[in-house]
Amino acid sequence: LIQNHVMKAKPRDPDAQAKYNECSKIVHQQAFAKAISVDTDKKLVSESIDLDAIKVDDDYKGPRLDGSITPEFMSDLLKWFKDQKILHKKYAFKILLEVKEIFSSSPSLVDVEIPECNKFTVCGDIHGQFYDLLNIFKLNGIPSSDNPYLFNGDFVDRGSFSVEVILTLIGFKVLYPNHFHMSRGNHESETMNQMYGFEGEVKSKYLYKKK
Repeated sequence: LIQNHVMKAKPRDPDAQAKYNECSKIVHQQAFAKAISVDTDKKLVSESIDLDAIKVDDDYKGPRLDGSITPEFMSDLLKWFKDQKILHKKYAFKILLEVKEIFSSSPSLVDVEIPECNKFTVCGDIHGQFYDLLNIFKLNGIPSSDNPYLFNGDFVDRGSFSVEVILTLIGFKVLYPNHFHMSRGNHESETMNQMYGFEGEVKSKYLYKKK
């Protein structure tokens, strides 16, 4: 702030300009360090959540996930989301915990072999557009071991159905871990999610409304 006043008072002073540039560099370095820092004392929800303690009311009519994810569950989930209904938080947490195990045990670089007789669909930047995602599946087929996919990041933010998109994608990842691939984009970060809508959408659908 002081340097800004100095620059306004002496805009042609080379010494003031050099010190201003140096201060700006330090500020940007500090902001970057804060952005990439990890709070090691922050306890993860995945380490404390008790799925058995989460009650599912009898009036919940949506898909239920009491065992492993199946193709039938994913089909029911797509229909449920298409009607703009919310998956119960117990099952949302269950999918998240299962996909966390898969991602945590996977290398950062994955080699994917594609048989010559098979197609391989690559998609990018869904950005919370669930109905666009449904159209992709309509055109290219539902993901399966014979119909592999790669989604190149930016799954959420901007669109109004980021929750539905990410739960669908990670659901298929759990179901077909070796044939459904997801790479991280710049919107897969806490800061971007706060700025571009995903955090607010999650709170709106799972925190501020009774499920």
